[in-house]
Amino acid sequence: MPQIFTINPQSPDDAALHEAAAVIRRGGIALYPTETFYGLGVLFNNEEALVRLFAAKGRRETKPVLLLIENSMELEKLTPEIIPEALALAERWWPGPLTMLFRALPNLSPYLTGDEGKIGCRISSHPLAQRLVELVGEPITSTSANLAGAPSATRIADISPGLLDLVDVIIDAGETPGGPASTLLDVSAHPFIVLREGAIPASNL
Repeated sequence: MPQIFTINPQSPDDAALHEAAAVIRRGGIALYPTETFYGLGVLFNNEEALVRLFAAKGRRETKPVLLLIENSMELEKLTPEIIPEALALAERWWPGPLTMLFRALPNLSPYLTGDEGKIGCRISSHPLAQRLVELVGEPITSTSANLAGAPSATRIADISPGLLDLVDVIIDAGETPGGPASTLLDVSAHPFIVLREGAIPASNL
């Protein structure tokens, strides 16, 4: 059974977040709130944890997951190329619902990069997600807390019990806002390509 921490996002229990971060660092799966839906986080460079994550969701190995990072400097762990235009977008839209797709370093897991050798990342605007990434000290995955093909969840009660049994720690912060997913922008292409228009209109980029 997972550890469950009920947290008020307006007055968070930092000790609970420290414990959740420790679980992730040990190779566990954490379920946590974001500014849209609940997500699942594992350490980006722990292959066993990534295998567990994909198995828990029933997700195809060829469908990569994006990462949450603490700040733009962490991009150096993920990509060999950070062009000034991408940094300008990060300065404007992060934290926020913009996922940028960079050319990935060759040592990254294919669970993160898929077949195209690209890595998606963003900085969450949810205070608990931000703090969790900060405490882990490394990028973590951010994939919706649902079984493959099922709707994304704004409440813990809406998540499959079978999936909940497979995670190691749950941060229950009440209902999340939902809404459009993040806009997905491929900044490895020149010019940049909007792959998915979400919370940020393409015309604003």
